[in-house]
Amino acid sequence: MYISLGRILVLVALISFYACLQGYFYLSALGRIITKKTGRKIPFKLFYWPLAFLAAGLYFFSRYSSGGLRHVFGFVSSYWGLMLFIPFFIAADILIIWNFFSRKTKRPPRGPSAFNPRTRMAALVLAFLTIAAGSFWARNAKVVNYSVTIEKPLPEKGLRLILISDTHIGGMVRKKEIVRLVSQINALDGDIVLIAGDIIDRNLDTYKNENLNEELIGIRAAMGVFAAPGNHDYFGGNISELKEQLAVAGINLLIDEAAPLEGVQVIGRNDYLSGRWGMRRLPLRELTAGLDPSLPIIVIDHQPVNLGEAEAAGIDLQVSGHTHGGQIWPIHLVTRRFFENAYGLFYKGKTAVVVTSGYGTWGPPLRMGTRAEIVRIELKSSVVSEP
Repeated sequence: MYISLGRILVLVALISFYACLQGYFYLSALGRIITKKTGRKIPFKLFYWPLAFLAAGLYFFSRYSSGGLRHVFGFVSSYWGLMLFIPFFIAADILIIWNFFSRKTKRPPRGPSAFNPRTRMAALVLAFLTIAAGSFWARNAKVVNYSVTIEKPLPEKGLRLILISDTHIGGMVRKKEIVRLVSQINALDGDIVLIAGDIIDRNLDTYKNENLNEELIGIRAAMGVFAAPGNHDYFGGNISELKEQLAVAGINLLIDEAAPLEGVQVIGRNDYLSGRWGMRRLPLRELTAGLDPSLPIIVIDHQPVNLGEAEAAGIDLQVSGHTHGGQIWPIHLVTRRFFENAYGLFYKGKTAVVVTSGYGTWGPPLRMGTRAEIVRIELKSSVVSEP
């Protein structure tokens, strides 16, 4: 659910301090071994902190600016999370604590010292191996299948829905990734394609510069392609332009709108945080007021919040994203704390809720303990209508 900006800033500050501290430990250990072997003292401490602040500056430059160097800095700085989530560095810190208490209790310390460059180097090698695996899991989407049965009539064969979310076009997701995504979607042969927000990462630069409409227009779905906005789609202040661009590609961006189709109704909700950009999010009851309650109602809502509202409104299926499934272990423990359903298929009364981990990433282009995914939902009915 909602996390205040203040809490986010505190968390970022603590994580940044931890990352810098890890770098300081490593360079201190490296300086000691160089001094021991050569007799020359390398003053790493003098330039470490300026370099750390320079790295932070390059990261924010890559996130908030445009230009040719942005993509270079963006690629490099996207791996800033190296020391934030790799548990091997935490293991090295445990050694520091163990050695500290061993000295205090006058017991001989056991195991290698965390300040020993070999210990840090081993942690670094394991970290890079983990990052290689994390990059693979982030860039190679798997297909996840769900079967959902509702108590409203559908054609005898049911409906096949293809769900994607959190593509975050820009940053690390560009034309090559979109070409692959469209090919994977088409291979699943869906009746309807649903896009659950965060289509772009921050602005439309990459979308327009690489003319991604040429690729997205190739999505095949007999009954159409429908999307709802996510919080990132608002960051650049160009939601209207995004809607226009997607329309050219044949994608209907529904912002608190309903699209009645043959035998089924699709609603796209405005993002839960859209009020920050002066937008109003309508109650779900208002959006369903003009719809036929005897026909299935599918809701696309980027953030899986207030699931009781969907249940009370008689929604048959809600699809969401936003959580990334935690993206990087053990963040999934946090997302589980804030969302009633942070990932997978969940039933709120008679309302089925499917939350996907998404196709792209935010921050480091890595996944650990999660996979990039495309979701195929076989929607079936316990009440079969005439074909």
